[in-house]
Amino acid sequence: MTETVVLAGDDLGPAIELLSESIGEIPMYGWLLGEHITDRGLREWLAEILVRPLLNAGCVLGSRHDGQLVGMVIWQPHDVDLSPDGTPPLTPADFTRLATVPGVRERMVELLTGPQLPRPAADAVDLRIAAVSAAARGSRAMTDMMREVEKFCVTTSRPYYAWTGSPRLRDWYSQAWGASVFAVEEWNGITMYGLVSERPPRPRPESARYREISSPQRRSSSPIV
Repeated sequence: MTETVVLAGDDLGPAIELLSESIGEIPMYGWLLGEHITDRGLREWLAEILVRPLLNAGCVLGSRHDGQLVGMVIWQPHDVDLSPDGTPPLTPADFTRLATVPGVRERMVELLTGPQLPRPAADAVDLRIAAVSAAARGSRAMTDMMREVEKFCVTTSRPYYAWTGSPRLRDWYSQAWGASVFAVEEWNGITMYGLVSERPPRPRPESARYREISSPQRRSSSPIV
């Protein structure tokens, strides 16, 4: 049985494990980790700082199959409170791991302080990261999680958007969800595609969405931002 849920504090460990396994497939974070991409501890550190702030804010959807976490979508409305209990989402202590990792340290500074990729509208919902386990690739997991984001955007009359360095994911958003390219940016040697939905998103037939991720030529990799 597969279910889509909002992840909570007890899910942080499984979420870190899931993302750390696929984070190297995400072009932006593959660039960030660079020559250290095979360092499991470093991948887990990066996965935690990406997941924890939004998990604590209730903005990480998970897909569970027979109780095991097999997929997640990290998303962020522009007005979400990232400190619901008053605790800062991240602190300088979260970055001490980088003090002894030259290369990654400098690229992280560049990532945090350099020009940011634009958003298409001030209230657009940011689809930050999407990932599924190898076992769940080609399943309905990603479609079912994306549908929950779409429901939120329909209710609030907001578009959602994503930046991706993956042409395959660009095409998935476009063909399965009706998103359109609003910008293309060259970013540290990576061509990044910005995609945005309609306002509000116009739901497409379920058969069209599932067909886009279940055909044999697509089963080998997951839609990952």
